[in-house]
Amino acid sequence: MRIHYLSIIGSKTETDLLTWCNESVPDMKLANFRDKQLKDGVFLIKLLASIEPRIIDWDLVKTENASEEDMQQNAKYAISLARKLGAIIFLVWDDILGVNQKMMVIFVASIYDLKMQTEQ
Repeated sequence: MRIHYLSIIGSKTETDLLTWCNESVPDMKLANFRDKQLKDGVFLIKLLASIEPRIIDWDLVKTENASEEDMQQNAKYAISLARKLGAIIFLVWDDILGVNQKMMVIFVASIYDLKMQTEQ
């Protein structure tokens, strides 16, 4: 597995990915990949929307006053959307709720690769 995720990250640094994230989701800013804003999954869904906005059903996304169950559903939805777009996903919804930095970096790197593929 380590070889797979290293191939996904490639030469991208966390700083590069963070800059791209903050440019792609202008209404939310991340300080780092341990940022608690990631916990509810909304940032990741908005990041996916920056690639293909039509894929998101915003009625399924709980954006305000999210309960633990709502955050879990958002996290599962973000993973499902990323897979639907063709991303290689290694994390589980628990990694999002726990803001697992390493897994978040890999997830975002995979989404970044999707974005680069769509621009070609």
